Amino acid sequence: MKMSNWFKKDLKTKIIALLLALLFWLYVSNVTNPFRSVIIYNVPVTVINEEYLDQNDYTIKNTLRTFIDVTIRGRQDVVDKVRSTDFETKLDLSQIQSVNDKKLKLSEPECLLKEVTVESYNPPEIDIQLARNKIGTFEVELVSSIKMKPGYVLLNATVSPERIQIMNEEATIDSIGSIKAFLELTELDRDTVKQVQCKVYNKSGKEIASLSRDLMVRVSVETAKEVPVSLVTRGRLATNYIETQRIIEPMKVLITGPADVLDSMKDIKTEQVDIERISGNFSASVPLVVPEGVKIVNSPNEINVRIDVEKLVTKSFQFGKDNISILNAQNDGTLIYEIISDRVQVQFRGRQADLDEIVNSSLKPAVDVSNLGEGVHRRQLSITMPNKGTLVQRPNVEIKITKTVPELPPEDEDIPVTNP
Repeated sequence: MKMSNWFKKDLKTKIIALLLALLFWLYVSNVTNPFRSVIIYNVPVTVINEEYLDQNDYTIKNTLRTFIDVTIRGRQDVVDKVRSTDFETKLDLSQIQSVNDKKLKLSEPECLLKEVTVESYNPPEIDIQLARNKIGTFEVELVSSIKMKPGYVLLNATVSPERIQIMNEEATIDSIGSIKAFLELTELDRDTVKQVQCKVYNKSGKEIASLSRDLMVRVSVETAKEVPVSLVTRGRLATNYIETQRIIEPMKVLITGPADVLDSMKDIKTEQVDIERISGNFSASVPLVVPEGVKIVNSPNEINVRIDVEKLVTKSFQFGKDNISILNAQNDGTLIYEIISDRVQVQFRGRQADLDEIVNSSLKPAVDVSNLGEGVHRRQLSITMPNKGTLVQRPNVEIKITKTVPELPPEDEDIPVTNP
C-alpha cells in the first residue's frame, strides 16, 4: 500500500481525533496551569537623558517618582516567577518642551520573560515640576569694620573674587539685590588675608539663606605706618642769625615693611642738609633715608624743606635815676638812699618784631639795697624780663647811702620866778 493512500484512508477520522487530542490538552492545561493576571509592584523606572536638563538650563523642583505598578498576564507557572526587576521602563527627560510641562510619559514596560504580556501600568505619566535656571553675576560689596592700631592707617581692602556667579532658578536670581562680605578687625598693624563668609540679600534687604551657605571670598587688607619726617642738619647758621621757621612738606609719610621693623620705627630721617653759615632763607628737596626692607607708599621719596632765617638786632633802653625803683630799703628813717648814676642802659638782642613789642614801662627797673649800710655801693640793675629777646647787658647802678642827722632837743630858757 502506498503511503499517500494511507493518509487518505479515514482522513476524516484522523482529523477528528487530532481535534479531540488538542481539546483535551487545552483542558488539562487550563485546569492545571491556567492564565492569570498579576500586579507587580514597585517596578523601577530608569531616568535617561539627564544631561538634557543642564543643556537647557532646567531644574527639577520635585522628587521624581521612580517606580510604578505593572499588571501582567500569563500562565501561572510563568507569572509566579516574575519579579519587579524583570522589567525595563524609561523616563526620557528629553521630552521636556517647556518649563510649564507638568507630566512626562513613561515608555511601556517590557518584561524580560517573553511568555508574559503587559496588560497595563500605573501611572502612565510622571509628575514633574520644572524651573528654568539662570546664571547671575553679582559684585561683592565689602562691609568692613577695621580699627587700626595707633600710628597705622588702612591702605586698601580688596575682595577676591570681586564678582560671584550664582546659578539658580530664574525667579530667585532675579530677586537678588546684593552680595555682602562682612569683615571685622581690631588693633590691626600688618597686612592680613582672611576668608570671609558672604551673605546674599534680596531686593528687600532680606537674606536668602539657601544661597548664602558656603559662599566665601578672600579679603586682602593692606596697611601702612605713618611716621613723622625728621630733618637732619649739620653746621650752624651765620653769627647773629636765628632760624625763624622750618617748613617740611610732607611732615609725615606712609611706610610698609616687616611688622617688627615698622614697630621699631618712630620716624624716618632725611639725608643731611648743610646749613653752615647760612645767612638767608634756604630751600631744598631732600631725599629720605629708607631702611632696608622698608618701602614708602602713597608718599614722595623726598621732601621739600624751607628754613627761614633772620638777622638778630639789638635794642637799647635808657632809664634815668628817677625811673629806677629802690627795693628793700629800711623804713625806720635812719638811712637815706640816693641813686648816683644819672642814666643806665639795658640792651636786648632778638628778632626785630619781638623787640618792637618790648616797651620801657614793662621792664620796671629797680635796685635791691637789702643789707646795705652807709656808703657808696654798686648793685646790678634788676628788671622784669620780657618773654622774647635775650638780655645782652645788665648794667650796674651806684647807690649812696647816708645816715640821717638826729634832731637836737630845744635848749632850756630861764623862766622868771614870781613870788607870791
